[in-house]
Amino acid sequence: MKTAIPWLERVPSLDILDLRDVQQISREILDRLAADRMLLTQLVDEIPDDPERLANSRVTLLLNRLSLYQAEDRGFEIRMNMNPRLDNQLVPHDHCYAFSTRILTGGYVHVVRRRTDSGEGAFTRADLAPGIVTVERPASAYTLGHPMVHQAVMVPDTVTLFVRGPRRKPFSNAVADMMPARDSWPAAAEPGDEPAESRPATLAEYRQMRSYLARRHLID
Repeated sequence: MKTAIPWLERVPSLDILDLRDVQQISREILDRLAADRMLLTQLVDEIPDDPERLANSRVTLLLNRLSLYQAEDRGFEIRMNMNPRLDNQLVPHDHCYAFSTRILTGGYVHVVRRRTDSGEGAFTRADLAPGIVTVERPASAYTLGHPMVHQAVMVPDTVTLFVRGPRRKPFSNAVADMMPARDSWPAAAEPGDEPAESRPATLAEYRQMRSYLARRHLID
């Protein structure tokens, strides 16, 4: 059962359109959580007792993630991302929502692309032009809106905190002919199931992620 965290319960809604306001609210969440290992430990340890957070803790073709806190009534979720699949990081993609992220360990080359088409719906590599390239290191953070296309080429052992806002479009998009091959997708959770781009983590996988974070001294 989710424990009430007074300051998290007071975070205002992220169901807002001004990206500067989204950035300000999200950055406060990320900075405060990054500095509080006791609270991070508590949020990670609560996941098995919270069916919604366990279902939203996922194994994906890009990385693994834990759902630390959900506030659907205020339009946001806090996640912790880890276990980057290094060979699968190159595909340019967007998201269904605005989001903010903060690097805890590791880092990556972050590439933001500029769309040269209408800017709506699916896109191909021909619709993308060079944009901004940055090097993200521990303690750096940024915010992107849902129309933005990016790539995050992570180094091993990168762990990030991530705050996503409410869904703004039905689907996210990625360059189809650059998608990782199916043999690199996460293995099925149950024998006989097909591999999936993203699926809920099993309880055993949750425990592996918890151990991974503890070994890196991010939680107790």
